[in-house]
Amino acid sequence: MMNLKKSSLLFLCCLPLFAWAQTDRAPIMLDDIHYYMSDRDSTNRYFMQHFGAKPMAQQANNPFAFIDFLLVRPGQSTINVSARGPFPGMRVRDPKRWNRELVVPAADLPPMYGMHWLAFGTKNLKAAVAKLEKEGVVFVNKKCKLPHDPRAKAALCWGPDYSMMVIVERKDDSGITPFAIDHLQYIVESTDAHIKFFTDVYEAKLISRKGKTAVMEVGKHIFVISEPEALGFAREKVAKREPTTFRYGVDHLGFMYQSIAAAHQYAAAKGYPFALDPVRMQYNDQPTVYTFAITTTPDGMQMEMYQEDGRTAARIKYLENK
Repeated sequence: MMNLKKSSLLFLCCLPLFAWAQTDRAPIMLDDIHYYMSDRDSTNRYFMQHFGAKPMAQQANNPFAFIDFLLVRPGQSTINVSARGPFPGMRVRDPKRWNRELVVPAADLPPMYGMHWLAFGTKNLKAAVAKLEKEGVVFVNKKCKLPHDPRAKAALCWGPDYSMMVIVERKDDSGITPFAIDHLQYIVESTDAHIKFFTDVYEAKLISRKGKTAVMEVGKHIFVISEPEALGFAREKVAKREPTTFRYGVDHLGFMYQSIAAAHQYAAAKGYPFALDPVRMQYNDQPTVYTFAITTTPDGMQMEMYQEDGRTAARIKYLENK
């Protein structure tokens, strides 16, 4: 078990350096942090202008027109951006998928179970905050206290549609790019249930645990899992994920595999329900390069397992003319 000081050294690396033994049920990596946003173009500009994200190319075989893939640092997950569906060319298996009441984005919405913020590491927090403020980014708290790393210098700012972003100073940053994904912060009803879920389904490794917060490596990225009290919230003030309502922000995460068969079979045998068993995705009634399956966290946030023909590592091809 690593202590907190040692674990902090892992946060900013490109993250293929984790050396834990893996089974054929382990994902290659977390490959997709997927935002559904009210304005797709402005969201893309936000990540590109402020965090240096670069658009990534899709495979030529039937690429999706409704998703943009943005990479902040090589070797890490992309940030995927879509407008709210339905999407032309995609058949909807659940007719109620997009027929949900829209919650209008606002600064005073209650926090909701699931992914709470996306954190970016950088070498100099003061300089990063000054840069971002000059570019128009609004900071909510310039002395944000991270539940898993209270000594770290961090600042909380608004992203598109009042999504939450954290900037954290990491002196050990390799400096390949000005920013990198540092961690994904979750707010959960039960830390124990989510440790079990990510361990069983995604072969996650527990790095540290203190009270109602746990730090895990999931798909070569750092997940921080905290119950409301660890983030300073009253439990009764946190919104549950309801199938009848829709809020903009991170809708789901996607984990890439060499093959999803073993992981799906194991998770299903352990009793985890799947909204969709493995199937080849169709787009405009033509097969795509993706085979995927869908499950959810104990709090109901969607998680995807998928394999992509011809790719078994992080995206490396940048989109031309962007």
